[in-house]
Amino acid sequence: MRWFDLAVLGWCFCGVILPCVEGAESADVIRFDREAVWKASRPQGGTGDGSWASDTLPIGNGRMGAMIYGGAQTDRLELNEISLWSGSSESDVGDKSKHKGPDSLTFGSYQPFGTLTVSYRGHEEVKDYCRGLSLEEAVAYVSCEAGGAKVRREYFASFPDQVMVMEASASGSSGRGISADFEVASLHPQDRFSVSVDRDGTGWIRQAGTLKNGLRYEGVYALTCKGGTIAAEGNRLVLKGAKSYRLLMSLGTDYALNADCGWRGEAPSRLVERRVKDALAKSADELRKRHVDNYRSLYGRVVLDLGVSDSSVRQLPLDKRLAVYGKAVDGNVSPRDPELEAALFQFGRYLLISSSRPGSLPANLQGLWNYSLIPPWDSDYHNNINVQMCYWPAETTNLSECSQPLMEFIRETSKVAGPITRKHFKAIGGGPVRGWTARTAQNAFGGQGFSWNTPASAWYALHLWEHYLFTQDREFLAREAYPLMKEICHFWEDSLKELDAGGANFQTEYKDVPREKMLEQLKRLPKGTLVAPLGWSPEQQPERREDGVAHDQQIVWELFSNTAQAADVLGKDRDWARELRRKRDLLAKPVVNGKGRLQEWMIDREGNPGHRHTSHLFAVYPGCWISAEKTPEWAEAARLSLIDRGTAGDARRSWTWAWRANLWARLREGDRAYAMVQGLLRHNIMKSMFATHPPMQIDGNLGIAAGMAEMLVQSHADTVELLPALPSAWKDGSVKGLKARGNITVDVDWKDGRVTGYRLTSPSVRSARVRVNGRTETVAVHKP
Repeated sequence: MRWFDLAVLGWCFCGVILPCVEGAESADVIRFDREAVWKASRPQGGTGDGSWASDTLPIGNGRMGAMIYGGAQTDRLELNEISLWSGSSESDVGDKSKHKGPDSLTFGSYQPFGTLTVSYRGHEEVKDYCRGLSLEEAVAYVSCEAGGAKVRREYFASFPDQVMVMEASASGSSGRGISADFEVASLHPQDRFSVSVDRDGTGWIRQAGTLKNGLRYEGVYALTCKGGTIAAEGNRLVLKGAKSYRLLMSLGTDYALNADCGWRGEAPSRLVERRVKDALAKSADELRKRHVDNYRSLYGRVVLDLGVSDSSVRQLPLDKRLAVYGKAVDGNVSPRDPELEAALFQFGRYLLISSSRPGSLPANLQGLWNYSLIPPWDSDYHNNINVQMCYWPAETTNLSECSQPLMEFIRETSKVAGPITRKHFKAIGGGPVRGWTARTAQNAFGGQGFSWNTPASAWYALHLWEHYLFTQDREFLAREAYPLMKEICHFWEDSLKELDAGGANFQTEYKDVPREKMLEQLKRLPKGTLVAPLGWSPEQQPERREDGVAHDQQIVWELFSNTAQAADVLGKDRDWARELRRKRDLLAKPVVNGKGRLQEWMIDREGNPGHRHTSHLFAVYPGCWISAEKTPEWAEAARLSLIDRGTAGDARRSWTWAWRANLWARLREGDRAYAMVQGLLRHNIMKSMFATHPPMQIDGNLGIAAGMAEMLVQSHADTVELLPALPSAWKDGSVKGLKARGNITVDVDWKDGRVTGYRLTSPSVRSARVRVNGRTETVAVHKP
């Protein structure tokens, strides 16, 4: 099979300079011929100015990261550490608007760590400027000619060494070398800074502070150079006449993802200092190699070839390339840029690797990156689609390790959620409720805010189960997943409401339909039908609650089905699993209305036209209750509902395109799924390739990667299906390394829309059912 890797070896520090000028081609899609725009103002109050993410290049190792501006004369890096949060586990607020910001002791907000500014002297005249990001290596770069010298810079965030690295060199006839000032600034007035130079010439900046919630944080920055000098002047380091320099950065807090320890762990001072000193002992080549090798061990698992882009667009910097793509979409003609589409897929995987690695918090609404004291939605963990969508590509695109932070977050925050849940909920019979659930927003300590999203924990349980299905890790299922799934089931066993005959005890806060008409619609329901009480279909406005909302019903159906199956796998709780299935079968089923569409509520109403959420289609994706094979009438109703939602107005949100791409893929409509990819690139992708709601949210980037994988391989129906939703635009191509349930790795090659070759590998499975070119067969699965 022929494999084409979208992002081949990018710009490297050994002296190769990638061209950014028009007319020259580069392997890196994410590249620019201009600097990122810097704005000194930082609007606060939760709205934010999206420009900080529209031009910059992100690097990260899951725990700390930076947004790189790459200015030739003044370079800036916005620094972040994912656990730098205000607030606490005590938060339990319906309206969190007064409970945010750096000083909050309740819900709080994700906080920026600081800004590194490097001011260069003698760089007034700049030519041949280029900056970019190698997805193949997770290395950002800048190259230009400045002050008569050829200047090269690289930036990366190393997971194995837990440092961020900035390196630069200058060569040419000027002989002046690199002269620059290095300064770290913070938005937190309590921060303390010290600047010094060791006897060996190493320059140090040390930053320390404590938020009002008691969270301690420290940053250590070490500067070394060749052929120059380093001096400490006031609050900055001054570099003069260097041939090259290396700046190592380590950021840390005393946060611990451990509720039993009060969310606190080791003091950060010794840890960050040790990491920098250990990194200083390694050569630049060794640090870079360790970083690239570790990153590639994840990123390199999947190679996607959707075809070669037209030569007229391959040469363009990303911002101009996106403009050409959008113009083509507006004109209803082919953009002829499949490499850009493949880069969108791989950029999603890059962001997940960069913002979610073992040992850290999961990716939040902005992944890892933030420049505001009060970022939009506090850059929190929204559990009514957003944090879940961030992890949709983790299993299918072969990044299972990256889901570990989410699993740990679910486990630890459940310990906080239990008491909060019992404070607000009673069992349907009036006694104390078992298990737990959560409000829509959660902070890093499990504290909660905004409206109750009652099926939140049940949706989390789907991720636990899917992780097992893809990895076949029985130890994880027995030790972590099943106990949590069982707890969540207990909550719903205690909460589900039995309807009287004809729905006589049905409750609603809506007043749009007379009671007698409601009962007329409900008369089909037999006595004993189970409904989730007083749910809200996110985020329909005005917020009204009603029994049996489709979103809740579908999520609980998945929960009971999956938990019963987990019990079967483990050989546990046989009688209880049988009872779960009995209750599952009593749940009120999806309803098709007179227009042939799937109802969002048990009572037929329109809701907000073109709403961004498609909550009533959960059973299509990420669930699997509804499918064309098993439930064709419901699948057709879901299809009509999706068409009815449209793609204009409120539907033009970054993550909305992504969810609908997955939905259309499950419905096997490849061209409609592809239209969602195009819509995201046209309407909700910024110049940097970050998705924007607006403002910037990372879930759209990650969700679209999952959607593109779903178009190529599906395995939710006990069969590995190849090219289930291949669009006509991707007529020829190949993909290597996608994952199917059963811990099966899938490689497939196609031409003229038909599979021409495929290979399945697994360390454990010996055979599998495969659907290929319209035929289902059982085939041998090879060992890796």
